[in-house]
Amino acid sequence: MEKDTGTTYATARQRGLLEARRRRPRARDWVVCLFAGLLMALLFGHGLVPEVRGMALAIESFLPWVGAVIAALLIVALLSKAWFGALPAAAALVSWCVIFLPVVATGIASASAAGASEEAVSGWSVVTQNLRAGNPDADVAVAKLIKSGADVVVLQELSGPTLERISPLMDGTFAHRQVAGTVGVWSRFPLSQGRPLALGLGWSRALSMQLESPDGPVQLYAVHLPSVRPSDVTSRNSGLAKLSRMVEADPSPRILVVGDFNAANTDRAFSPLLAILDDARSGFGFTWPASLPATRPDHILFRGFTVSGASVISSPGTDHLATMAWLQPGPTRPTVSFQG
Repeated sequence: MEKDTGTTYATARQRGLLEARRRRPRARDWVVCLFAGLLMALLFGHGLVPEVRGMALAIESFLPWVGAVIAALLIVALLSKAWFGALPAAAALVSWCVIFLPVVATGIASASAAGASEEAVSGWSVVTQNLRAGNPDADVAVAKLIKSGADVVVLQELSGPTLERISPLMDGTFAHRQVAGTVGVWSRFPLSQGRPLALGLGWSRALSMQLESPDGPVQLYAVHLPSVRPSDVTSRNSGLAKLSRMVEADPSPRILVVGDFNAANTDRAFSPLLAILDDARSGFGFTWPASLPATRPDHILFRGFTVSGASVISSPGTDHLATMAWLQPGPTRPTVSFQG
């Protein structure tokens, strides 16, 4: 028998070294760790991102979507067998769940806006829609809102021609209306004490009034906050701060603040309002852009109610979805002070 002299066998020590090298984190692990750490830092520290060139605005407007990025990162780590890197990616995904799953869990169950059954929802309803200035289908859009059965309709971007186009239909359906500048309210219930609000622009884009609802008087604020640009959020932030102070000082047991705030729930400038009011929504309730909703600048904020249902409605000719909620009497939420 010939002797095998060409085969070399690794010693136990050499095999141990090879196994240790296999277990040692590789470059791909460190890359995944780096990205997972950055994403987790955004989740918990987005409030520290400076408002420079729209960085804070972009991050906070679309913050819930960080979860999709983290999930993709975890999948990449698993497929590339970056086991060491998969651990922080999984931790980041758990962190996202801790932050955002309560948002989904505390949202109202979705209700169909078109002919929702009385078993599904109860109470009276309010809907808000940014019509988009110059919308050639504004009359079709408001007809869809009327079909939803809403008792109170709040509209933004009512240019002169748009108001002329929709007034016959809206005034023929609702007995009461209040309009100031480019914001209007139509209601089946009486409206009184309407007055424009100055929230930082040269023309009126907000008003307050008393709504005589079936549950008693409600102080209603219809608003359209200044638009934001990557290089300028100052006007919007100033308007939100003024509105927050007005609402905090309002002693009314039941309050509605409805409209286009140009701010998502995760926006730092919006947090003072969320400290004293709740947001009627189903899940995340994204409303913009209408073609592929990714953030929620439109809100129905309330105090002194419970919400039995919430929905979004797609309307033609506008880049916003409408948001709708059904309201019932509820406990008055205690006012929480904040630093303006």
